[in-house]
Amino acid sequence: MHIIAIINQKGGVGKTTTAINLSAQFAREGKRTLAIDLDPQANLSVVLSGGQFEFKSTISDVFESAKKHPINQAIIPAQAGGDNIKNLSLCPTDIRLSRVIEQSLTKVHRERILLKQLDTLRDQFDVVILDCPPNLSLTSVNAMMAADLFLIPVDGGSFSLNGLADLLDALEEVKETDNVNFAVFRNEYAKANKLINNFLDEQLNELKDKVLHSTVRRTEAIGQASVSAEPLINYKPGSTAINDYKALAKEIIARLNVQQM
Repeated sequence: MHIIAIINQKGGVGKTTTAINLSAQFAREGKRTLAIDLDPQANLSVVLSGGQFEFKSTISDVFESAKKHPINQAIIPAQAGGDNIKNLSLCPTDIRLSRVIEQSLTKVHRERILLKQLDTLRDQFDVVILDCPPNLSLTSVNAMMAADLFLIPVDGGSFSLNGLADLLDALEEVKETDNVNFAVFRNEYAKANKLINNFLDEQLNELKDKVLHSTVRRTEAIGQASVSAEPLINYKPGSTAINDYKALAKEIIARLNVQQM
């Protein structure tokens, strides 16, 4: 089972849309996929549940008491247009997560709660996608402990790389290695923005092979799909960005397979 954390402490770079559409793409390719919402804003939960706002059990319950509420009780089929999405499951969250995480700070092995729960699911899923919040809270630390790969989206803004060095330092500290398995990719890519593209390319060159070849182009359809509570592949199957997510998924799996060799 591959565990991918989509993480960046900078907000607005497209972590959640990446988690939604990458999960849908893996599922479409036949991989048993679980998307876990670790952001108390719960946007991923709303979209992949087909527009629901309330759930019988969520990841908040798991962090509150994994003994009483194991993660398998919080997993539901993902939906789009009223139908279940084949091969795609969702572990939703809710606004309580922030409070629950604060209360978890006194727990023993608090940074391994998610890892221990995911270990119970290894025979049930091929890929787990973790949608992380835009901060380095205990929720993010749990994701860091659990993940095999850290996928870091950067958008087309001039400040899109701000905080990247701090994030990488945090990953190295939590994973206790200076060889963290991370990958950066350009999200909301606009070919016409030559000045900013040249600037970002120059900055990203320092990361060498940690930068993916795949980019996800900017398109209004991605945002429209989220508003409609559907992955892009369900909302607009002919969108050019679907090919971008296909390429991104392929490149990610190739990296993970090489890592296992």
